[in-house]
Amino acid sequence: MNRAMNILSIPRRVRKSFPAFSRLPLGLWPMFFCVLAATTQCYAQDDSAQKTSAGYVPVISGAFAYIQNATGGAQTLTPQIVPVLLVPMGHSLLIESRVEFTGFFQREDGTSGRYAGKVFKTIDYAQLDWLANTHATAVVGRYILPFGLYSERLAPVWIRNLQDTPLTYSIGTHPDGAGNGFMLRGVAASTASHTIQYSAYMSAHNSITQLPAMRVAGGDTSIFFPAGHVEAGLSYQRSLEGYQINNEAAYLSWQPQRASVDLKAEYDRNHYGDGYWIEAAHSPQQFFVAPDFFRHFQLVGRMEQLFTRNGGGNGLPRVNEQRPEVGLNYQIRDDWRLESNYGRLFSANGNTNIWNFGFTYRFVWPLWPGRKS
Repeated sequence: MNRAMNILSIPRRVRKSFPAFSRLPLGLWPMFFCVLAATTQCYAQDDSAQKTSAGYVPVISGAFAYIQNATGGAQTLTPQIVPVLLVPMGHSLLIESRVEFTGFFQREDGTSGRYAGKVFKTIDYAQLDWLANTHATAVVGRYILPFGLYSERLAPVWIRNLQDTPLTYSIGTHPDGAGNGFMLRGVAASTASHTIQYSAYMSAHNSITQLPAMRVAGGDTSIFFPAGHVEAGLSYQRSLEGYQINNEAAYLSWQPQRASVDLKAEYDRNHYGDGYWIEAAHSPQQFFVAPDFFRHFQLVGRMEQLFTRNGGGNGLPRVNEQRPEVGLNYQIRDDWRLESNYGRLFSANGNTNIWNFGFTYRFVWPLWPGRKS
């Protein structure tokens, strides 16, 4: 789900109640001031625009998933339920939340014996969104950190093409990929030739088991060229607690017009390591035999490498690793998908084969019938 949620200006009395905001690095203040100034100008231009209603019907969406993994001969079973709650409140307010219930079961003796494990619950986000105008949305609560391509756009189990997350995934998302605080995001400029989006956020520290977050500040921006179906973006994040570090990312997405291929790439870097991943997905639309059958298949390939820096750690491996991976998915219907992929992990700690098999089911359930205005 393409989520475009953010935060507008913060009153003085609110800033005083959040001392972490006052300790924002000097290098980040210009970014926040520019964003707020642009938002104010856009808001003045859109005051006379006609308001439209997004509707008032709450919806439960999400997915059921079952993935069976085999890593070096050790098998694990991972059933998952991921409900997403959307509660619109008038023209411009929306409450949204996503919770993951994930079972993790493995054999007691590693490769033999009965399966044992437990179910984990994770609150991915729980936020209030205010659509200030067509250029800005304000967010308060728990939100997904908009860092790079993967965490916000590709991580949900029903969206990702390969079930294994990239080796560099923890850069910019450690420990839980979410922030607790404020965010402002939207479209800074939109023309026939390009669209520029932005986001800026401030997160407070939280050590509660279900709502972990670090005190960080950062932002993300990208430019999209519709004529070429190309998007390029940059992400920056500064940790404001403990050993303060910078997290940086650059990413690229391209869907060629004359080929049914989806290409994505990302480079991530921080004090503990850096690396990249490149992924390509292809769904044959004009196969020479039984095209109606083969267009439901999806071929996926990904190559990635991680290089440790300063000993690694902080969610990253302690040694250099690389992993080529291929996958074959089949879309039974729009809401049902079968998945399979194989990868080979090359590491100084030992090389390992990784297999994944499973399925995902996507659902959307309105909580009551809509009412026409």
